Amino acid sequence: MKNEKTVLAKNTFSLYVMNIVKLLFPLATLPYLTRVLSTSTYGSVTYIKSLIVYVQLFIDFGFLLSATKDIVKARNNNKEIGSIVGNTIIEKIILGLGASIIYMLACLFIPIMKGNMLFAFIYLLATLLSIFILDFLYRGIEKMHYVAIPYLVSKTICLIFTFIFVKNDNDILFIPLLELIGNLVAAIISILLLKRVKIKINFENIKKCLNELKESSIYFISNFATTIFGALTTIVAGLYVSAENIAFWGICMQLLSAAKALYNPLTNSLYPYMLRKKDIRLINKIAIFMIFPMVIGIYLVVFQNKLILGIIGGKKYMSAGYILIYLLPAFVFSFYSMLYGWPVLGAINKVKETSFSTVFASVFQIIGLVIIGLLHIFDLKSLAICCSITETILFIIRLVIVKNNSKLFILNEVEND
Repeated sequence: MKNEKTVLAKNTFSLYVMNIVKLLFPLATLPYLTRVLSTSTYGSVTYIKSLIVYVQLFIDFGFLLSATKDIVKARNNNKEIGSIVGNTIIEKIILGLGASIIYMLACLFIPIMKGNMLFAFIYLLATLLSIFILDFLYRGIEKMHYVAIPYLVSKTICLIFTFIFVKNDNDILFIPLLELIGNLVAAIISILLLKRVKIKINFENIKKCLNELKESSIYFISNFATTIFGALTTIVAGLYVSAENIAFWGICMQLLSAAKALYNPLTNSLYPYMLRKKDIRLINKIAIFMIFPMVIGIYLVVFQNKLILGIIGGKKYMSAGYILIYLLPAFVFSFYSMLYGWPVLGAINKVKETSFSTVFASVFQIIGLVIIGLLHIFDLKSLAICCSITETILFIIRLVIVKNNSKLFILNEVEND
């Protein structure tokens, strides 16, 4: 038991290192980019990045959960794990091709995309390279440092050369180019690490791949719905507000994403652990402990919001500080909805319930967006309130499901004891 918790601690540490980089590197380049790029150009970059999220989502298709789960079950059977990896790569390629067609069609019809066609295309190629970054494998065998290493190398490349090459609006093509180079290096490292874990990739027939896609679809639906909380709001905002306001919204959402990046290492490392142990007592202890850093975060957002945006984006972004206050519930409840999501409900095979909670909350948010659009009150304040209510609803639904299935954890706790 102690050894397993040591592995959990090591894996959590590795993912925290990765996610600290995921947090700090964008926050390091963000103040630079907001200063060297005009607000309209930065708004366009934010918009395209929001749309590329959906391409990444189609490629991932919930494999970080479904394939990880399959690998945990196939533990110590390297041949079977190799087949899972091979099938997942084939499935990602199929999905990547389909997503690319939809994405390129969007480039033809959405003005912001059409005006930055080459930028959008290079970003697409960079995203497709992520197919060969085998995060799901190394999470499944609980070698989280093999997830962190490719990521660290990739993002270090992007960080350093962004400062060197991006000087003004004319240099924005370097942003997706550096992403492409970084993902290429990460993919090469990720594949080379297969030798260390003695796993050889095996490709099986397409029919089996299609069946696995069907099985993974429930995870995809959940993840797809989750992106509505962030990416879709930016895309919809582009239909109502100026590129400058998209830039303001983009910075606030990046801060929310940064907060979630701090949450991810813990929830991701808990997932394989909870699949085996179903230790709800540990989850509840973490939930209570996190109240203290949350209080500190709330104070900073309420009383120092303008200072925060001034430091990150410069004086021209300080006026958007009020948006962070309305996003406060989203900052807080997003952690608890993640904690009681896949690491807890997924561990007791409540996959449909977990997905339902996300879809329900997402439908609520879509309805909210439609209402504020029809009432002609579509502004950043209304958008922030809508996002916060949605995150709160998601947490409440998941907490209720956990409470209703508490006996499943009690039974396993007795077995573990």
